[in-house]
Amino acid sequence: MPYGSTKPENLERLTNDSLDFSSPRGPMFICYDQEPIYGEFNYELFDHIATNYQGPFILITTEQNSDALDHIKQKYGWPSVYYFHHAFAAHDWFRGSRYDSRLIPPEQRSLVKKYISFNRLTSSRRVYRSLLIADLAQRNLIAQGHISYNENCPEANGMPYYDSLREAAETGLITTAQSKQAIDTISQLNFPLRIDYKDQTVIPNHSFSLSAISETQESFCYLITETCFWEKKHHLTEKIFKPIISRMPFVLAGPAYNLKYLKSYGFQTFDRWFDESYDTVEDPVERIAAIGRTMESICRYSLTELQEILIDMAPVLEHNYQLFNSPEFLDGCWAELTNNLDTVEVLKPFRIR
Repeated sequence: MPYGSTKPENLERLTNDSLDFSSPRGPMFICYDQEPIYGEFNYELFDHIATNYQGPFILITTEQNSDALDHIKQKYGWPSVYYFHHAFAAHDWFRGSRYDSRLIPPEQRSLVKKYISFNRLTSSRRVYRSLLIADLAQRNLIAQGHISYNENCPEANGMPYYDSLREAAETGLITTAQSKQAIDTISQLNFPLRIDYKDQTVIPNHSFSLSAISETQESFCYLITETCFWEKKHHLTEKIFKPIISRMPFVLAGPAYNLKYLKSYGFQTFDRWFDESYDTVEDPVERIAAIGRTMESICRYSLTELQEILIDMAPVLEHNYQLFNSPEFLDGCWAELTNNLDTVEVLKPFRIR
C-alpha cells in the first residue's frame, strides 16, 4: 500500500514477523498483481525482497506474454503465476452497477456525442494519451466526443503535456518531429478538456467507480485508454470493464493483441461494425494512427445512424454484460489461478489437495 506502489517501505506483509525465517517453511508469494511489470521500475522493490527475505519466491502477476516479465524472471530466477486480477477488482468495485438506474438500455438512449474518453495520467509511458489526443485533433474529432484530458499530469508534480512529450522524445520513445507535431496540435485546443469535475484543477483518480455516467449513456462508444500501451504484453485493467458494464461498444487503446486477449475470456467485440485491425499493429505510434482511423470512420456516421448501429449491437452488448456478471466468469478466473499455481514445482510439496 498505497495501491500500485513499488517502494520497499510500502510492502504489506501478510505473515507473522516473529517467524524464524532460518527454519524450513513454505514459499513466499510476491503479489505484484495490481500494476504492470515495468522491468527496471521494479528493481528496487524486488532487490529488497530478494535480499531481505528467504525464498522460494513465487511472483503473482496480472500479465501474459510480457517481455518485461520475462526479464524479471530471468534476473531473479523466480517462477511467475498469472491470473486476471482486474476481473476480481472490477467485480468488487462495480458490484452495485446493476442497480444504477442511470445505466439505461441501448434502445432508450439519446445520443449526443459519438464517443467518450477519459485521460487522467499523461506523463511517462502514459504520454501516448497525448499523442492520441493530438491525432484526434488533427482529424477534427475532438468536438465530436466527450473528452477528459489532464494537460498537467497529477502524478508527475503537475508536469505539463509539452514537457512530457519532449521527455518522450529525449528518451527515444517517440521522435522529435512526432513530439513537436503533438505539442503544436494540442496547444491549439481549448482547455480545460473536461467531462466532469470541472471545478477541480485536475481530474481525480476514480478507477474504482463509473465516472460521468450521464455522459457515457449519451455517447455511442467508449475510447478506452488503458494503463499499458507501448509494451509487448497482455495486460488489461478495470478500464476494459467500464463500457461492458455500461453496455457500450468500445475501441481499445492498449498493447497490440489485447482485443484478442479479451476475447479469450469469451467477450465479443465489434469488427462487424468498425475496423478493429488496429489491434494487430505492433508499432505503437502506427497503432495510434490506426485507432485514429477507426475513430474517424465511426465519426463519419450521423448520430441517428449510430443510434441504429447501437441497437443492432444490442445482442453483443448484452452478451458481454451478462458474461461479466456471471458466476462462471469469476469462477473461471479463479480456476485459472489455481491451475496455474498447480504448475509451479516448488509448490508441489505444499499442496493440501
